[in-house]
Amino acid sequence: MRKRKIFSMLLVVVLIVSMFTNAFLFGPLIIISRAGPGDISESWYNETTLNVTVLQLEPRINWYDFQYNQSGAWVSKRNAQIDVNNSAEYRFIVNISSDQGWDDIEYINITSWHDGGGESSTYNQTAGGNLNMYLQYENTTGTANYNMLWPDDEVTKGTMTETVVSDPAGSPGNTECHNITFSFIPGYQFKYAPGDGSWDNTTNTTNDVWSWNFNISVIDSGESAPGPSTTWIIDEFGVYSYTEIVSAGWPTITGNPGQNATADSNISINTRSNGNYSLSVLVDDLVNKNNPIYTISNESIWVRGGNLATSSNYTGSGPLYLYGSASTYESAESNDTSKTTSNVEYKCNIPLGQHAGDYNATIHYHLKTQT
Repeated sequence: MRKRKIFSMLLVVVLIVSMFTNAFLFGPLIIISRAGPGDISESWYNETTLNVTVLQLEPRINWYDFQYNQSGAWVSKRNAQIDVNNSAEYRFIVNISSDQGWDDIEYINITSWHDGGGESSTYNQTAGGNLNMYLQYENTTGTANYNMLWPDDEVTKGTMTETVVSDPAGSPGNTECHNITFSFIPGYQFKYAPGDGSWDNTTNTTNDVWSWNFNISVIDSGESAPGPSTTWIIDEFGVYSYTEIVSAGWPTITGNPGQNATADSNISINTRSNGNYSLSVLVDDLVNKNNPIYTISNESIWVRGGNLATSSNYTGSGPLYLYGSASTYESAESNDTSKTTSNVEYKCNIPLGQHAGDYNATIHYHLKTQT
């Protein structure tokens, strides 16, 4: 019994010694530490963000232009003059965004009008002709259509293109953005518009008189409150003058000496002018084709037609005017791409004793557009 007690005591002593030996040789078996080496007063965490998406109810016109097709390259003609030779192609181009989705866009209307020397924010209420144009993108059925509501043959409708693009300023999950182009070819008598002499390139304005103004309006469906809305811009461009005598008939007169002989039939003159105009005619002296010593003075020639209702003869003081005068002009045609004057009548007061034979003379027509 005593030996057991002595053995137990020795075992306890060995364990105690072992604890101290491990502590010195290998480090403590149990480590007690304290949280935080000192006071902590602040802490920041910047790994999350607050996301807010702002959606506009109305559509946005991001940019636009009016351009000319120059051998396949489109060149801006906004605040500049354009040609109207019935072949030059032009287009309106506009970039539009909708935060409500593209289905919300129902109409894109482009109205353009000759300002008549003043300024107005809308077309002059005369549908069609050489003074107004109305192009429309219609998107109410899910299939977009390009329509030229007016004019008729004064402008040739081209093609429409629609391209889906990204709006860098919009919300990728909500905003839809499209480029839309409307092309057309103006006719010969598309109204002349020189501007006021100094084109102002200020964007989104109309401040040059004697120009063509245009309005691009975007109309949505109004499915979101407060209802349908319209976004619009206005600007302008000019038009060069165009003047052309397309054709003129050849009058033929047969008569006897002493007779005021009338041509076999009236002739037609086809002209083109996109501004106010005058049209005059001057005939040289008639010369015998076989024997030039025989002539008939042009003062024996009588003409009527156009606005010259009564036959008048040359008196040596200058041409005869079918429209306008040396100082006045006929108003520009409001419709069509040319004007046909079909009532031009010639007469010749053949002098007594005039030598027989065929006589001819050059006829000079002069069409002038007021600039």
